[in-house]
Amino acid sequence: MKHWFGRLAWMTLGVALGALLLPAGWQAAMQKQSAESAAGLRERAALWAASQSERVDARASLFVEFPGIVPAIQRGGAFGGTFSRAIATDIFNASEEGIADARRLSRIEAVAPNTWIIYLPLVNVVVFETEAGLVLVDAGMAAAGPVIRELIASVTDASIHTIIYTHCHVDHAYGTWALMADNPNIVAQADLPACFDRYIELPGSLAKYMGQPVSSLRQTQDNLIYPTQTFRGEMTLSVGREDFVLRARPGETEDQLYVWVPGRQALATADYYQGFLPNTGNGKRVQRYPEEWAGALREMAAENAALLLPAHGEALTDSELIQENLTVLAEALEWVIDHTKAELNKGTRQDLVYRSLDVPGHLLTHPTLNQQYVSWEDISKMVMRRYVGWWDDIPSHWTSASFDAQSAVITELAGGVAALDRRARALLETDIVMASHIADWAWFGHPGDPLAQRLLIDVYAHRIVNIDSNTQEILAWLEAMTQARRLQLAAETSPAAGSE
Repeated sequence: MKHWFGRLAWMTLGVALGALLLPAGWQAAMQKQSAESAAGLRERAALWAASQSERVDARASLFVEFPGIVPAIQRGGAFGGTFSRAIATDIFNASEEGIADARRLSRIEAVAPNTWIIYLPLVNVVVFETEAGLVLVDAGMAAAGPVIRELIASVTDASIHTIIYTHCHVDHAYGTWALMADNPNIVAQADLPACFDRYIELPGSLAKYMGQPVSSLRQTQDNLIYPTQTFRGEMTLSVGREDFVLRARPGETEDQLYVWVPGRQALATADYYQGFLPNTGNGKRVQRYPEEWAGALREMAAENAALLLPAHGEALTDSELIQENLTVLAEALEWVIDHTKAELNKGTRQDLVYRSLDVPGHLLTHPTLNQQYVSWEDISKMVMRRYVGWWDDIPSHWTSASFDAQSAVITELAGGVAALDRRARALLETDIVMASHIADWAWFGHPGDPLAQRLLIDVYAHRIVNIDSNTQEILAWLEAMTQARRLQLAAETSPAAGSE
């Protein structure tokens, strides 16, 4: 099978020579045929590579076959920071590879006197030095812990007095294990321990929807560093004769908070502000709280801060820009909320509510509202999730046949998987959304059919590299492609498949 790699190289050379030497009409025909042949060779090469090494899994083989996937994920998956595949694919684990990546990709930067921000892969940690010691806002993911300690030691000898968890997510609260030498006080909103407990209770679900190995998730409370002090609403911490005002407002989680340091005119904004359309409508996560989120942004804007220290993205030091960005994000969330509620009050069918969004131009084009992680429609769906039941207003969906059974009937009515394949491929360039529905019908109706497997992979690979696709939908599509690739690999390695 190794000869596929050689054939792919010769095919690439042939296309290049044809472009130079052949008549225009022949060039086009040859390039089309060569592209189709090269795509087939890339598929075979990827399958072979995956079958030869335990280190190359089904997903990695898709990266080999479709090199545009990784850049597409990185467009939004790094949350405005650097990207580490080792950390992103095993974020609960302090692996040697993850720690090495964190060490290589992280930096600490002074943003004001006795104030630093640590830029890690995917997330930031804020460090304030006081007369009594350091106050940290967040502690990064598991692999970041040792690196946070090392970077702090490079700028100050002060001990860690307090760690504030802005919320329970793994990239904010799992690096604490390496920061406990000074026995710091750990402060969080009162609902954070319950969130930690939920992660322990549902490791399989969490692993599935986050694309993580279930073996890396914490199994007991002993494996997590719980807060030593909790509160509800608002609390002022006094450390080294400085006040740190903690305001808990539901947002990305029910336990999220932000930190206002009046003596420094500094805001540590947690995940309320991310520099792009924030993670307010994630279809694979529990309830978000867009209304309280918008309220928190309005509160922060009213402080007229001179320094904004986000958990994702670059720090801001222009007071006018800070107020603008916080205010326009609040306005954006409020607009989606108001529109969604108005449509619900009209009795609009739920799947038409978010499709009716007509976002005002000044919001749609604002540089801090880029749709790179979730979409405007996703936020509307999250608003509806809070106010209506699970039924979507389609009569048959109240008590429905399984999607697999529906897909099998649709495939039969269409004339078989081959007919669906032809139709989906005809729509690839003109209606990729409908092509995706057709690919799903083929796949869920006949998952063992090689043609259905290939169609699903090709359609979603095409959709992933589209510039309009956002991170969360890309990851969902990639997981479906990975399932299809596993079946392809199983067929490749079965005794009946033979060998070359």
